[in-house]
Amino acid sequence: MKKKTVALLLAAAMCAGSLAGCGGSDTTGAEAVAPDGGSVQSAEVDESGKVNGVLYKEGLPLVDEGTYSFSIFCDDSSESGEFYMLDEFKKQTNVDVEMRIFPYETATERLNLDLNSGDYADVIGGWTLNDSMILTYGVNQGVFVPLEDYFAEYCPKITEILDLPGVREEMTAPDGHIYTIPYVCDDTTVGYAPYINSRWLENVGMDMPETTEEFEAVLKAFKEQDANGNGDPNDEIPFSTDPNNKHIEAMAGWFGLPMNKYGEGIVNSEVVYAGASSTYRELLSWLNSMYEQGLIDLEIFTQDSATWEGKGNRDLYGVSIAYGSSEFSGIQATTEKGEFDVLPVLNTDKGGSWMRDTNGFSVYRTQAVITDNAKNPEVICRWFDNAFELENGIGCNRGPVGTVVYKEEDGYHAIDTKTLSEEEQEKLSWGNLWPQSLPKYMPSGFKYIEANPLYDEKKALEEAYEPYLTKETVPSFWIPLDKIDRYSDIATAINDYFNQQQAMFVSGELDIDDDTQWQNYIDGLYALGLEDWMEVRGVEKVAE
Repeated sequence: MKKKTVALLLAAAMCAGSLAGCGGSDTTGAEAVAPDGGSVQSAEVDESGKVNGVLYKEGLPLVDEGTYSFSIFCDDSSESGEFYMLDEFKKQTNVDVEMRIFPYETATERLNLDLNSGDYADVIGGWTLNDSMILTYGVNQGVFVPLEDYFAEYCPKITEILDLPGVREEMTAPDGHIYTIPYVCDDTTVGYAPYINSRWLENVGMDMPETTEEFEAVLKAFKEQDANGNGDPNDEIPFSTDPNNKHIEAMAGWFGLPMNKYGEGIVNSEVVYAGASSTYRELLSWLNSMYEQGLIDLEIFTQDSATWEGKGNRDLYGVSIAYGSSEFSGIQATTEKGEFDVLPVLNTDKGGSWMRDTNGFSVYRTQAVITDNAKNPEVICRWFDNAFELENGIGCNRGPVGTVVYKEEDGYHAIDTKTLSEEEQEKLSWGNLWPQSLPKYMPSGFKYIEANPLYDEKKALEEAYEPYLTKETVPSFWIPLDKIDRYSDIATAINDYFNQQQAMFVSGELDIDDDTQWQNYIDGLYALGLEDWMEVRGVEKVAE
């Protein structure tokens, strides 16, 4: 999915389960081995129906009160670390859960320290995990425990999810094991995009731009006039972006080569490396020109999320790339469209386009692992399996059934939470229901009957962008086992270098129009292992 990668956390917001059809390994799982050395199949069930003397194999609660607890490490923006549905699951299961929560900006560093020290949580979850970690700590080191046999033995709901088209294949690592709790959900076809303040447009007497030239003219008007109407014509910041999800390179699509944050583009339905292309250079040159004119936030490459949001909350941004406008504007959604509009795809008359993020669903295969520090992993698996039951999924996604959502003959009705007390609204707000970087599940296409449905900004974005989206998405892949260490080093180096050089070209620290400096940048990519990086990712060509 910020305090995560907003992209992706808010992606989790609308996640509501899904049919999935992504490619992956077609190998089958081998017998899972429990941390104590025995196999899942060898677990004993006593006369009371308990597995290994702890877990009731069927029904609720899962354990006797006070007999089992586990810890979860994850990234989240919660200030209190308290979540309504965790309390509900405690009542249902008798399992105690200790949350170890860190902001996304610091979670990765803390997780690395924990893994290196051996003092890591029983469950590690959130947006800090990635494929390389699954392969390194799961396949190679055994720190992450194989889970497929626990799922088969104890988890009917998770098994149902894995049996959706393509999901098991996507979840299965190259060694045939599944190391993570599945997170399968409906998803938006467009994640991050620019949002423009229509009130500012009206204040400066401009129409919605349709080309990059018109867009630049709008940004100049925002800078030179009192666009926000506060009496100060010098405090406006025409353009900025989410610090954790800049997606500046995505605008290369306006020049004919849609790109993702890894530098991959799509040309004639083929994935290419676009981070060394003339189109990307053209974009950087244009952005540098606007940066030098003061049309781009001077802190765009240095500010943190709090600074970005603080400026937006003070009505200083005319345009910003974000997952949704409320992320930076501070203006919460209502039943009517707010003052921010989706900036349309520009230059469509000349082939302007945008990268399609998903086909309407996602399989997140790195959201939660169980480590070898966990006792009785079968309890944890069943705990998540219970969390994925329909009404628990509703509670994690929308609010508890019987309080925010009510079951009627024609379906589940969600009330307007503004009818609740301020204390209840805070307690039952989306971010306080469930750690939103952890897996949750709703059946694909599940809809609530809303009392007062809010304006759907993401739907408006998808409708506006659909005619100009690439038909394809960049396919997922697993790193070959014999290239895990090499790829991990290359991927980190290339990603850091790509972002660093992007900032230097846009800010003018490097001269994007100097052929020698541009060639030095390209040579640097190859020196870091670009060709090996492309081979692992299945990218065959570098775009010219």
